[in-house]
Amino acid sequence: MTLQSDHSHPTASQALARLTIEEKIALLSGASSWQTVGYPDRGINPMTLSDGPHGIGWGASGDQTGTPQATAVCFPTASALSCSWDTALARTQGAALATEARRTGVEVVLGPGMNIKRTPLGGRNFEYFSEDPYLSGRLAAAVIAGTESGGVGTSVKHFAVNNQEYDRFTISAEVDERALREIYLRGFEIAVTEGRPATVMAAYNAVNGVPCTENHRLMTEILRDEWGFDGVVVSDWGAVSDQVAALKAGIDLEMPSSNGVGAAAIRDALRSGELSEADIDRAAARIIELSSRFAARDRPDPVASSEAELVELARTVAQQSIVLLRNERDTLPLARTSTVALIGEFAHKPRFQGGGSSGVNVASYATARDEIGRFLSPEQVRYAQGYDSEQVNQELLDEAVAVASEADVALLFVGLTEMTESEGYDRETLSLPASHLALIDAVRAVSPRTVVILHKGSVIDMAPWHEKVDAILDLNLGGQQVAAAALDIVFGEVNPSGRTSETVPLRLEDTPAYVDYPGAQRRVHYRESIWVGYRYYDRRKMPVAYPFGHGLSYTEFEYSDPRATVHGDESVTVEVAVRNVGERDGFEVVQVYVHDDISTVPRPERELRGFSKVWVPAGETVTTRVELNRRDFAFWDEHRNHWAIESGTFTIEIGHSSRDIRAGVSVELAGDTRSVEIVDRRTPMGHFLGDPEFAAMVTRFMAASPLLGGGVEIPPEAQRIVTEVINGMPLEKLRIVSEGAFSNDDIDEVLARLAR
Repeated sequence: MTLQSDHSHPTASQALARLTIEEKIALLSGASSWQTVGYPDRGINPMTLSDGPHGIGWGASGDQTGTPQATAVCFPTASALSCSWDTALARTQGAALATEARRTGVEVVLGPGMNIKRTPLGGRNFEYFSEDPYLSGRLAAAVIAGTESGGVGTSVKHFAVNNQEYDRFTISAEVDERALREIYLRGFEIAVTEGRPATVMAAYNAVNGVPCTENHRLMTEILRDEWGFDGVVVSDWGAVSDQVAALKAGIDLEMPSSNGVGAAAIRDALRSGELSEADIDRAAARIIELSSRFAARDRPDPVASSEAELVELARTVAQQSIVLLRNERDTLPLARTSTVALIGEFAHKPRFQGGGSSGVNVASYATARDEIGRFLSPEQVRYAQGYDSEQVNQELLDEAVAVASEADVALLFVGLTEMTESEGYDRETLSLPASHLALIDAVRAVSPRTVVILHKGSVIDMAPWHEKVDAILDLNLGGQQVAAAALDIVFGEVNPSGRTSETVPLRLEDTPAYVDYPGAQRRVHYRESIWVGYRYYDRRKMPVAYPFGHGLSYTEFEYSDPRATVHGDESVTVEVAVRNVGERDGFEVVQVYVHDDISTVPRPERELRGFSKVWVPAGETVTTRVELNRRDFAFWDEHRNHWAIESGTFTIEIGHSSRDIRAGVSVELAGDTRSVEIVDRRTPMGHFLGDPEFAAMVTRFMAASPLLGGGVEIPPEAQRIVTEVINGMPLEKLRIVSEGAFSNDDIDEVLARLAR
C-alpha cells in the first residue's frame, strides 16, 4: 500500500482508518509538554500548543524547558484589553497573536482566558476580562475570530467556574443553576457560539462535586449538545486523574503526556467493554481534524506583519485600554512646559504582565524614563526610585519627597509587584505594598499636583488615598508598550477612552464573595448567586470607589434622542445620538443596560447587554446603534430549566457607566409566559385571585367560613393581615378551609383553567 503524503490532505475519517487502535489511543494524550502525537506519513502532523493569551510563551519553537525561550511581542493582558470595550481592537490583537504563533511554530494558542472575576483576590484575574459575562464573551469571541482568521487555533479557558487559584486542583465550586447559566457559563457560551474556537480547555476544579474533566454535563450536554461546539476539548495541564472517565465525559486530548498511564487505562477499559472503539474514534477524529486545519505543512503563510508593526499595535491597544479614573482641576493632560518628578521603580522597570504560564519573553519594552524624552527636555525631569521592595525604604522615600517638592507635578508609578498576583496563588489583600502607599502619602503632601499611575492586574483598595491625589491613570497590565502609551495620554497625544471592566470597591469586605471565599474542605459555596460585581453593588445600593464602565476623557459627551425599535419580539435596535461638546476629538463608550420593570423573580437593577465604542469629533454628533436579541432580555428559569422572558415592559438604559445613565427608553415584549411562577396545587392563592371567577369563589368561602373570617367583624387595621394570610395560602388548602365545599376536582379545574 502506498501511503498518502502530507500534501494530499486526507479527510479525518480517511486518516483515522489508516491507524491501528494503539495509534488512535496514543493520539488522545500529548507527546510531550507542549506537542501532540502525530503521524506525518499518514497525513497527521503533530501540533504545538503554547501559552499565553496575550503573547506566545511556553512551548514556542519546540521549547521543553520551564520558561519561554523564544522572544515574542507581549500585548496587553485581558485585564487591560477588556477596558478598551472595543471588539474590533480585540480582533486585531487576535490576528497579531496568530502572526506571532505562525512565526514561532505554534498551531494552537492557549487562550483567551475568560473566567469571571468573582473576587478581586483571584491571582489570575489579570488573565481574565471582566466581572460581567457579556463583556467577557464579546471580547473573547473577537480575539478568537481574529486569531483563527490567521490560521491558528485558540483554546477558550478555563471551562468552567475557575475563579480562584486557592486549592485550584481540588476545589469544587458549589453554584446554583441560575448563577451558573447567567454568570459563569454565559461568557463561554457567547465565545463558543460567536467566536467558534478550535478548542476548549477543561479546568482543574470541580463544579458541584464533579471534576470538570469528568463532567459529562458540562463537556458534552451543554458545550456540544446545547451550544453546538464541534472542536477539541483539551484538559488543562495535568487536570486529568482518570482518563477513562474524562474520555466518557467528552475530553478528547489529555495534556501533557501522561507517559503511557492514560493509554494503559484506555486499553484496559476497551478490553473490559467500559469503552468502545467508537468512543476512541470520536475523540481521535476530532484531533485529526484539528491537525488538518492548523498543522498542514503546505499552508500559505498570511501576510506577515513586521515586529515593529506588532510592537506599535501593542502600543495602540494599550492606549485605547488605559482608564483615566480621576482628573481633578484638569491636571491632565500636562503642559510641555511643566517640570516633572518621575517617581517609582515602575517608571524604570514597568510591570506589564502577570506571573505564571502566560509569561512572554520580550526582546525589549518601553519605559517611562525613556519615553518622557519625547515630551520634555532632560532639564525638566528628575527621577527618584521611591521604593525597592514591599517595605518602606526611608532613604528612597526622602529622595522622592525632595524631587517632588521641586517639580510642578509628580508622576507616581506604583502598583502591585511581580510576586503579588500570579497563576498558582491568590492575593491576600487589596492593598498596595506598604512602600507604595508610603510613597503616595509622602509625595502628595509636598507636590503641587500628584498623578498616580497604576500597574496591576486587578482592582486594588484606593479608599485611603484616591480622593487626596489629583489624577489617577489605571494601566492594568498593558503589555510591553504600556509605558509609551501612558505618556501619550499624560501629555495629551491620545485622548483616554478606556472604561473599567470591573467595579472598584471601597473595601475588600464589601465584595460579593467576601464571606464565602476561599471555601473549606474542598468546597467553596457561591452563595452570592447571580449578584456578582456591579449587580451586587447596585442591588445593595452600596457606594463604590469607581463603578463598572467608568472612565474619563479630555472631552465631554451628551446623549440625546434615544430610540428603540422592536422587531417582532425577536430583537431590538437601540439608537442614541452622542454629541461631543468639548474641544477635543475622542471616543465615547456607549453602554446599553436592560432592566426588567416587573419581574416575578429577583433580577439585577441593570445588566449590560450591548456597547459601542464610537469616535466623535469635537462639536459633532454621531448616532450609534446597538442590536439586542431576545436572549438579552431573558433569565434562567430554574424550575423549567430554560431561558425565559416574562411579558411586560423593559427599560433600556443607555449610559456612560453603570452608574451614569444618560438616557432611557422602554419597550414592550411578549414573553414566553405572563409569569414564570411555579403553578401547581401548592401555589399560593394570591397567584389566582386576578381571575374574577376564582376571586368571587374565594369571597363566598370567606363569607361562610369562620376559618377565613366569615361572620366576624375584622378591624380595618387587621384586614391587611387577613388578606396576606389568604394570598399566601396554598391552593390545595381551600379543601380544608372551605369545609369540603372546594373539592379536589375544583382544584384541578382551577389549575387547568388558570395555570399559565
